[in-house]
Amino acid sequence: MSEDEKPNYPGILLKEARKKKRRAFRKLSSELGIPEKYLEALEENNFSIMAGPTYIRGYLRAYSKKLDLDPTLVLRSYERYLKETRKREKRLENKENKENKENKKFFLILSLIIVVLLFLIVLFIFLPDEKTENLNNRMSDPIHKVNTKILKGNNLDLAISLEKPAKEINLKTKNLISEENLTSSLEDDVDNERKKIQDINTIRIDFLGDCWVEIMDNKSVLEYKLAKAGSQIYLEGQGPFKILFGHSKRARLIYNGKHVSLASTTNGKTNVSCLVLPKGRCNEFALSY
Repeated sequence: MSEDEKPNYPGILLKEARKKKRRAFRKLSSELGIPEKYLEALEENNFSIMAGPTYIRGYLRAYSKKLDLDPTLVLRSYERYLKETRKREKRLENKENKENKENKKFFLILSLIIVVLLFLIVLFIFLPDEKTENLNNRMSDPIHKVNTKILKGNNLDLAISLEKPAKEINLKTKNLISEENLTSSLEDDVDNERKKIQDINTIRIDFLGDCWVEIMDNKSVLEYKLAKAGSQIYLEGQGPFKILFGHSKRARLIYNGKHVSLASTTNGKTNVSCLVLPKGRCNEFALSY
């Protein structure tokens, strides 16, 4: 999206103000203590490389004041950006959910068709063949045995009479092989579904006091709010997850049923904790899985 298409976002306001003052990123970065790449990202509305809305609001406020802009106006445009972004993500999520439902319906119909085909194949293989049964009855007949001895010398007629049963046996063998292949394919599908279920991870957070929390995966922000004392958050997903706590001593984190200590991931001065699950650390600004 070009600048002309997003005039209400904070980036265009910051960029125009900086150009009017003819300020360079390097000088501004030195004065504000904010890396150049983050100043450039703010002007391009590229907020994904930063830790989260809490940090971004702080950058926008400091940058606005430095450029003699009204911080309230810039922060209001950022909130508008967040709201529209979440709407787009919600529409995309609804579309994905609809596609998943259609895929499950298709898989269910396909499974039903396969079961019916397997039943028909088994029925065809094990159903007594009328012609074979008649042939066995004739072979057991004493009169037929006498006729067989008389025709024993005619090898050509005997080969013709045996050719058709041999073809029927080969056909049944091919059908049996096809049945085994279909059964193997169904077993593979069941194993794949079982592996997907095993990949689901759970997060539970108990809040002993009021605490800002932000939870995201590699696709979107899953949770961002001020959690009240006594409340709880429960999430499921494949991960990985990045979690930020505004006051980590007031939160208790349970991941896949096990307690996770926040002490080693907490900044002693700010009491802000940031960690990546199932394993890893996140620095103060950027997320890197």
